[in-house]
Amino acid sequence: MGDASLSQEEIDALLMGADEVEESSNTQDFDSSDESGSVYGGEDFSELIQAFNEAMSGAAKSASSLVNKNISISDLQISDSSTDSAGNEIPGNSIIIDISMGDHRTLMVFDENTAKQISMSMMGASEEPAVMDEAYLSTLSELANTILSSLSNNLGRKFNDEITPSSPVAKVYSGAGDFPAFGSDRLKKFEYNISTDLEQATLTQYIEEDAVISWNNAINEDRSQSGAFSPAPEREQSTMGQPSGGFQMSKGKKDYSGGSVNVNPVSYPGLTPSGMKGQMPSNIELLLDVQMILTVELGRTKKYVKDILGLGEGSIIELDKLAGEPVDLLVNGKLIAKGEVVVIDENFGVRVTDIVGPAERLARLTGE
Repeated sequence: MGDASLSQEEIDALLMGADEVEESSNTQDFDSSDESGSVYGGEDFSELIQAFNEAMSGAAKSASSLVNKNISISDLQISDSSTDSAGNEIPGNSIIIDISMGDHRTLMVFDENTAKQISMSMMGASEEPAVMDEAYLSTLSELANTILSSLSNNLGRKFNDEITPSSPVAKVYSGAGDFPAFGSDRLKKFEYNISTDLEQATLTQYIEEDAVISWNNAINEDRSQSGAFSPAPEREQSTMGQPSGGFQMSKGKKDYSGGSVNVNPVSYPGLTPSGMKGQMPSNIELLLDVQMILTVELGRTKKYVKDILGLGEGSIIELDKLAGEPVDLLVNGKLIAKGEVVVIDENFGVRVTDIVGPAERLARLTGE
C-alpha cells in the first residue's frame, strides 16, 4: 500500500482553489439593483434617472397649472417588469392611461384615490365621484398628455428620438385582461413619488424595455462625448484666396486656381421652427402672470347688411357648424384648441378635446 498522505504543496494548492471558489460565490448575483434603483440587470441607469427627474420637475409645473394644485413628481425608481407581472400587480379600480411616446408604447397608472383627487380639482368638483365616468377620465388623459408632452420637449433631443405622445386613452382597470398588448413582453417599470399638496402617492409608468435601453445608451453616449474635449487640429494655411474656414488642403480634386482641395459637404439646419419642438425658453416664467383673452366660438356666418338690419326678437341665425361639432377655443383671436360644451354647476364650460397643432395654426393664418 502506497503512502496516501498529501504533501504540503498539494494541501496549499487545494486551499488556494477553495479560496477562489468561495470568493467567486460571494461576488456573483449582486448586480440586480442598488438602493437607488439606478443599476438593474447590469445596466447603469443613473444618467437616465437624473435626466427624467429633471424633466419631470418641469412637467410637474405644467401639471400644477392644469390641476390648480401644487404637484411634485420626483425620485424615479426603475425596475424590471413584464406584461404578465405588470398586469397582475396593478390594483383594481386604478386608472390606466394607454399613451405612446413616439413609436414606443407606454402605460401610466394612477391609483384610485389619487386619480379622483386630481380629476376633482381639474373639474372644480366639490364631491368625490362615485364612478369615474368619461368626463373624469378625460381630465386624467389631458394630464398625462401634458406630462409626456413636457418630457418630449425636454428629452427628445437628448435621446435622439421622436417621443411626442399619442392621443391618450384612459380607463378604469378591472384586471389583467385590461392590460394592453405591448410589442414585447419585457418592460421597464418607472415609479415616481407624486405629491399633490399634502397627499403623497406613487405614479407608475410601464415602458418597453428596448426603448429604455436605447434612451439610456443615447444619453450616456451624449454625456461621454460632451465630457471628452480635444482641441481641434490646426488648419493648414489656405492659398489663392481660398477661405480657411471651409476647406482643407489635401491631394485629390483639382480646382481651377491651380491648387487641390477637398470640399466638405455643407449641412444646413432644418426648416422646422425651433420653438415647435424645442425646449421652452428658460425665462418664460416672466410671462406666466400676463392675462390673455380666451374666447369660445360656437360658429360663424356671413350676412348682408339688409339681413342684419332685418334681425329682430325671435330671428334665427344659422351658423357654419353642425350640431355636436367641437367648438373653437381662441386666445387673442388665434385658434389653439377644440372642445365640447359642458355644464359645471349652473355655468357653461368647455372640455378640451384636441390641441391644434402648429401646422393647422399656420394653415389658418395663411388662409390655406
